[in-house]
Amino acid sequence: MEATQHVKHSSINEDYRVVLIPKDMVDFIKEKLGKDVLWVYDEESKELTLIKRPDSYTEALSGLGEEMWRKVGGTEYIRRDRGQWDD
Repeated sequence: MEATQHVKHSSINEDYRVVLIPKDMVDFIKEKLGKDVLWVYDEESKELTLIKRPDSYTEALSGLGEEMWRKVGGTEYIRRDRGQWDD
């Protein structure tokens, strides 16, 4: 399904834009992602991303940045960094 072929744009003003999404596309999204969908808009890239709402945000975010912390030394890095703070 090619999204750009089915979406209609209707400009309201400079700050807002209404995008009409056909029912068959909404049904397709629900089929792929379920009924609970998060609409995430990135202001910088001007992109709207649809993602499945996680059952648990804690589980979905668990481990985020794990590789980065491992590269810099993990807990030891934090101890060294905090040791440099002024009281």
